[in-house]
Amino acid sequence: MMNKKIFIAALIMSVSLTALAQDKNVSAENADGGKALRRENCFFGLHFDFHATNNDNKIGETFTYGMADSMLSIVKPDYIQVDCKGHPGISSYPTKVGNAAPGFIKDPYKIWSEVTKRHNVGLFVHYSGVIDAEAVKKHPDWGMIDEEGKPIPGKNSVKGPYVDKLLIPQLKELISTYHINGAWIDGESWALEPDFSKYMTDAYTKETGIKDTPHSDTAAGYVDYKNFNRDAFRKYIRHYVDELHKYDPQFQVTSNWAFTSFMPQPVDAGIDFISGDFDPNNSLYSGLYESRCIASQDKPWDLMVWSFTHDNEGTFVTKSPVQLQQAAAVVISMGGGFEVYSTQNRDASIKPWLYGLLKSTGDFCRERQPYCQYAKPVPQIAVLYSTANFLKNSRPLYNNSGRINDPIKGMLNMLLDHQNAVEILMEHHFEKRIDEYPLVVIPEIKYLTDEFKKRLLEYVNNGGSLLITGAEAAAIFKEQLNVEFIGSPIEQIRNIEWNGGIAGVKSLFQPVKLKAGAELCGITYDQPDFRFPSYPAASITSYGKGKIAAVYFGLSGEYLYMKNPVYSNFINGIVKKIFPNPKVEVTGSENAVVTINKLNDRLMVNLINLSGPHNNLRVARYDSIPSIGPLNVKIRVDKEPSKVTLQPGNVSLKYEYKDGEIITTVEHVDVHSIIVVE
Repeated sequence: MMNKKIFIAALIMSVSLTALAQDKNVSAENADGGKALRRENCFFGLHFDFHATNNDNKIGETFTYGMADSMLSIVKPDYIQVDCKGHPGISSYPTKVGNAAPGFIKDPYKIWSEVTKRHNVGLFVHYSGVIDAEAVKKHPDWGMIDEEGKPIPGKNSVKGPYVDKLLIPQLKELISTYHINGAWIDGESWALEPDFSKYMTDAYTKETGIKDTPHSDTAAGYVDYKNFNRDAFRKYIRHYVDELHKYDPQFQVTSNWAFTSFMPQPVDAGIDFISGDFDPNNSLYSGLYESRCIASQDKPWDLMVWSFTHDNEGTFVTKSPVQLQQAAAVVISMGGGFEVYSTQNRDASIKPWLYGLLKSTGDFCRERQPYCQYAKPVPQIAVLYSTANFLKNSRPLYNNSGRINDPIKGMLNMLLDHQNAVEILMEHHFEKRIDEYPLVVIPEIKYLTDEFKKRLLEYVNNGGSLLITGAEAAAIFKEQLNVEFIGSPIEQIRNIEWNGGIAGVKSLFQPVKLKAGAELCGITYDQPDFRFPSYPAASITSYGKGKIAAVYFGLSGEYLYMKNPVYSNFINGIVKKIFPNPKVEVTGSENAVVTINKLNDRLMVNLINLSGPHNNLRVARYDSIPSIGPLNVKIRVDKEPSKVTLQPGNVSLKYEYKDGEIITTVEHVDVHSIIVVE
């Protein structure tokens, strides 16, 4: 956590340097003739935007070269992303191609272009894609149409002229005029809705021969029509990425949240990196989830945290250094890059008083960069995010909330809360890698393809362990569970007993009777009282060389909204039975989160302190968290290590090595420490 005196000193320094740079009219020439890092080699960046509107008529008024120069001198990011066009569709630079704001006193992008080149810092634009209210206002025929034939406000059809008439020409203008390094296209996957514009329906008819487009969830073929819309969106991305790469082969571009939890599919467009801005008000759990959904996509990636929380009235509260450091830790511990988002003022200027906060976050990341950048997770527990289930059962086209994502998020939280190392994988990740994972978890899905079910059973037969939760998911493996299903599942409140504790959960419940050879794991009761009728809560059955455990009701999504130790103790009790010897075991604090990585043949055990009211939406800011520890750590390795250190700080850890196990103690973790085994 940043010392208060250092923070104040950095703030004073930022103001002083700003004034100095302004007074001396610092030269814009490149300082050392170097080049900005490409995004795949970046680790820490900054994002600024303000979504200009037609009311912004003094752009550039208080923004100066010195202001930008001082910020880069103090914070030292690898790249910055700066507003050029937000969701209103109004450009915050004097465009000749798009729809410019009404008044400019200075051109902000001329300043940003000059100052970033001087510092060898990458310059990326924040550009709103599908969402562009001004484009739709001026060209109503470009817009999406809903199922009732009404225009969808502010959103452009991905099959319409918008991409070729505005998006691509405007980004080419930015490249040629300001020599920008790349673009972060906002307002994309998460903004999509089923589109019934003439562009989309004509394309659907041409491809399928179907003239009567299905217009509701209950209509035959509606899932196919939604998938056609999804395919159209990926083609739209592919088109503008390819065109921009042709224009400038060095240009780097991504679509915000493409190929992430919002869009759980293989990367089939030529984006240069994956990126997204996660939940501003519950950033830690959001970051834990999103980083695990991206890390296995085999692309460079980073995640952005908002430097503030906000309410529905637009009241902003700036986060403390420790809040941003915790958010950074959950991202960089999975091998990704980290960036911080701050708003610009209405004249496109930035806020000098924030430089100290941004510097403290950057310094925190830089100290850990040698132990986190390019690191890859060591396979332990894999939670399935089924693409097939998403495409069949997700109501939105692309989204990361609700009935598909919530069970995955809840299961992840239950596992992480017991210091398990967890990844989230989709079917295409498992094709070649499933046998690397000792345990695969499938939380509350409704659908799996026959082919993937067969692959899962092969994995178990060969010695893997499988944990399934939810009545519908268990039914998929009914023949393998060695239990008798009693009737059909019904939605009801069941009361779970585990180690003398009891907790209710409302979900779809499948009553079962265990057959010989099936092991009972927990009991559910009709009432929150052990005297009432009961059924098995879960069972474990041998299958070939492996084991299948099934929980006959859903609780993962419930845990997301009502954290309950009975739920997590129950699940982790089953995990311990079918995965008894994980690579790393950590005890001593329930607030420790563990990730295990490999980097240059070194084992990296990340320990993150998740203390503090980060998941309490009534708490906008907290300025400190208690340290956790001492933590008792057991690490299973193939051979005796040459040394074990705690980083950053290069602290030599005392340890005992016996029978392939390293036993050590970490006295305390303030925010994020890494055990390095060599």
